[in-house]
Amino acid sequence: MKEKGHLKQLEYQRGLTLMVRNFFYILFFYLIFVAKSFSSDFIGVIGVAVGDIYNQKNEKLLSGSKIFYGDTILANSKSNAQILFLDETVMTVGENTELTIDDFIYNPITNDGNFVTNIKSGIVKTISGKISEKNPEKLEVKIPNGSLGVRGTEFIVSLNSEKESTVLLLGPGPDNTLGMVPGNIMLTDGINTTEIINPGFQAVLENVVSLASPTNLDVLTQMTSSMGHSILNSSNIVDNSKEVTSNLISAEDLKQNIIITAEKFDLKSDESASEILSGLSSESESKEILVAMNELQDNIEVLDNENYVRTLDQNTILYDSGWIDLAKVTTGSNGFSYSANEDVFQNGGIQQGRAQVYVNFNKKEISADIFSKITLKDASTVDYSFTTPTVAVTTIPVVASVPLAMGTTGGVFLNQLMDSGGGECPADSCSSLIREADTLSNSVLTFNSGDTELLMEKYNHDTTTGGALKEVFQYGKFITVDNSGLTGVGSFVFEGAHDENADPADEATYVQSIERLEGSATVVGKALD
Repeated sequence: MKEKGHLKQLEYQRGLTLMVRNFFYILFFYLIFVAKSFSSDFIGVIGVAVGDIYNQKNEKLLSGSKIFYGDTILANSKSNAQILFLDETVMTVGENTELTIDDFIYNPITNDGNFVTNIKSGIVKTISGKISEKNPEKLEVKIPNGSLGVRGTEFIVSLNSEKESTVLLLGPGPDNTLGMVPGNIMLTDGINTTEIINPGFQAVLENVVSLASPTNLDVLTQMTSSMGHSILNSSNIVDNSKEVTSNLISAEDLKQNIIITAEKFDLKSDESASEILSGLSSESESKEILVAMNELQDNIEVLDNENYVRTLDQNTILYDSGWIDLAKVTTGSNGFSYSANEDVFQNGGIQQGRAQVYVNFNKKEISADIFSKITLKDASTVDYSFTTPTVAVTTIPVVASVPLAMGTTGGVFLNQLMDSGGGECPADSCSSLIREADTLSNSVLTFNSGDTELLMEKYNHDTTTGGALKEVFQYGKFITVDNSGLTGVGSFVFEGAHDENADPADEATYVQSIERLEGSATVVGKALD
């Protein structure tokens, strides 16, 4: 997120894509049955054209241009096109791409047909339609060194200049009950075949097809760079093992889409959260996202769950942030000032946070596994892990946070920091040790003792005082963002102080010694296998 616009998110809200697709689907049949002048070879239309798009006759294609059997679509540099076919298949063509329609036969009454495309160069994202839904073997994509068969799903095919083909599955796997179309891809080099069934997994074909494996950031960067010019790009890209660092993108219709999603899951819509999220632009960077997240209030509901076991099944969506690198800040995203000294956290050391968040919209519950790697000044890196309680999801988008105290040897202490319901964290003030300028958060955070001195000792890293415990304050926050409930944003904050006196009578000095690390990442969830 450090470079503005580096990663344009590949997902435009599914609700709008479906609405656009259905509109053209209706338009197609109106034109077919009413306008007799149309050729029987008419098979689709350019829904959106950005830049220079041409056919094999060197005719420039614009939004609304018709596509015919046998056409070749060519997208030049910095150009994209979205093609809407009669069977509701949607193809988004990236820049420097050549795509030919080798075969398209479709019966709208029975949904029988045959669909063969030939991708000769570039990148094409496909959301399969009715032909593949009824007869998966009838949708085929040819590539220079092989071909792939598709069972009703969403996927990307990317070809590079070295004649290497990468196929990435975006749509959900077969074992989900979330109302999403399941799918898989069979990629072959003519002799060997690889099946891709996990969202976010890819296979590469050069001479011989590889096994399926989690996608990597190089592929993600290539795809987003090629397809980032279109206003209707979409995907559910999941990096199964690494941090996804794409920008948070919100659309004008985000609020309405969140309302629709809330109704789908029989949840309430959080209008204030939707308003804050929709105010972010496609150019938003990490700091802007963190500022927005600070404004979002938790909307979960704590359960009587001392012995509650969370539900992990095919209805559960896993959001894995990957390891988020945290950076030293002197002005936090919350607007407070923090020390520029390097007395608490080791300069150049590993400072990372990671969350694996489990949301079950059907059960209306959320929980998380929290991981951290902290390197204190002149000390070894310490690993931390903690599983949160399971709490109830009440609204969309989901906004949940958890504060922790982390000991020097890896222990974590939740109950010393968690709001018990007694107002210890009004207005989400437990997101920092600082409540306001020169004032610490309520001392009730430490054993409910009401003793400011104990709080100072707890997070003090100057051992000359004798009572410094050198613990680290950690605060993590997670929100679901888009209308599908599959895009999330996670953030982490680490804090510690270094005050040789830690005198409650001089609270301002202690506050001014507090150092802060923070960072965030966008992540796309996937249904559990």
